[in-house]
Amino acid sequence: MRRFVVATSAAGVTTADLRRTARSLVASTARPRNWIVVDSTVAQEKVTRMRSLRTAAIVVARDELPIPEDAWVVFLRAGDALADDALETINAFLDEHPTCDFLYGDSHHGKASRFDEPSEVMRPGWSPERLRSHCYVGSMLCVRAEVVARCGGVASLARLHEHDRALRLSEAATEHRRLAHLTYHSDQRHLMPTASLDAVIEHCARTGITADVTIDRAVEVVRVRRIPSPSRSVSVIVPTRGTTETIRGREMVLAAHAIETLIARSTFQNFDVVVVFDADTPKEAREAIIAAGHGRITSVEYDAEFNFADKVNRGVLASTGDYVLLLNDDTEIITPDALETLVGLLEDRDVAMAGPMLLYEDGKIQSAGHVLNPIPYDLYRHRSPDHVGAQNMLRVQREVSGVIAACALIRRNVFMDAGGMCTKFPSNYNDVDFALKVQSMGYRVVWTPHARFYHFESQTRSPLLKSFEVETIGARWRDKLDDDPYFNPRLERYVSVWKRNSIGQRSLLDALGPTAPIDSK
Repeated sequence: MRRFVVATSAAGVTTADLRRTARSLVASTARPRNWIVVDSTVAQEKVTRMRSLRTAAIVVARDELPIPEDAWVVFLRAGDALADDALETINAFLDEHPTCDFLYGDSHHGKASRFDEPSEVMRPGWSPERLRSHCYVGSMLCVRAEVVARCGGVASLARLHEHDRALRLSEAATEHRRLAHLTYHSDQRHLMPTASLDAVIEHCARTGITADVTIDRAVEVVRVRRIPSPSRSVSVIVPTRGTTETIRGREMVLAAHAIETLIARSTFQNFDVVVVFDADTPKEAREAIIAAGHGRITSVEYDAEFNFADKVNRGVLASTGDYVLLLNDDTEIITPDALETLVGLLEDRDVAMAGPMLLYEDGKIQSAGHVLNPIPYDLYRHRSPDHVGAQNMLRVQREVSGVIAACALIRRNVFMDAGGMCTKFPSNYNDVDFALKVQSMGYRVVWTPHARFYHFESQTRSPLLKSFEVETIGARWRDKLDDDPYFNPRLERYVSVWKRNSIGQRSLLDALGPTAPIDSK
């Protein structure tokens, strides 16, 4: 059994809070060796006199207690209670993941009012981008002692705001893990994760992130707006058949409108446009698209049977930009700095793909990133973009398992190294497959609410899924689809369409929209 040391700040807390925490340590099936109570000599003395602690052989220590390098430090807020089996479960988990040095878990919280029910927070997997926005990992962290020592020691860390402490420890750690298990209980109303603007500003300075850092006081989340290098170039890839549709009561050539609005509204202008024309594109539509580009367009001819993945691949082969923006012809930029925001996210070398919030013509959400549940779904489909989302999901930049290819920015070199999009998915799942390939290469995929585009989906094609595409994505990525790191395994899941005998229940009703019907052909 590993040696666990619990660290708690007593600053501004009551003796009752400390007693509640103490009782949980005594009741633990695997008790900690020491409990370090920081910042209050009086509270420390009161806790030391607790008979139950002495009986359980838990030593209450002062700030300066030396911690063995092989020990683990559990940071716990005063008043919070460890689950009875928390340390035992953590120890078993670390046996399975011996290189882990930073661990967080799920939590149980009290009622927001007497009319409410207690709630549980079932956290997603490790998401460094999300942690910059708010402390989604919670107030309890279990960290290897040597990492704690590198960050200034137990006492100094225990005194910090929990967001600041989590950021500092995550920087020093090398392997971050989420334990999908109820690890602690709190009477505090944990409706949304906490955030600290100062902590994120200092984090960016320490880690070399050049960004404007601001806080949204309405929901208390931090935005890290990276400043892109002025040398970055983008090639916008627009596959089209020259479709004309009525948008907002006006008939228009979709691709011409998409290109024209991007040029007119975008604050980022270092881009060219590669248009992949179907062979049967009407002459009038072709001329309108070329004119909308104002000399920025490179034309690529496509004379094969419809295959979106193949069209994108041919467009990227003709591109020259550092990054490629895959952009459907039935889109329209909303936020002027949308492209600038996406380019900024790729300033992080580990990020290879980034996507915006996509809205339908009526202003409702089409996609806020993919969740593999296990069939890929677009989060919060048909909900208002003003919705905060569970745990601020619609207000924070975060890692996701995939973003929709209707609008996605990708490093061009990574696109080439990955072999482009798989042509076995002519209509659907080509973006899901590509995002999973990118992540298997060690890169991250990030979604942001701060970049928004309209996507006039279903204006150009039927949303039917092809049965062979469903079967192919299941065969290629079965394990990944069944274990989305950003979907907590304690949540119930939908039935998988490629596992006909599976039994599943619908969950996250407010977050997950319906899938398209499956074409049996």
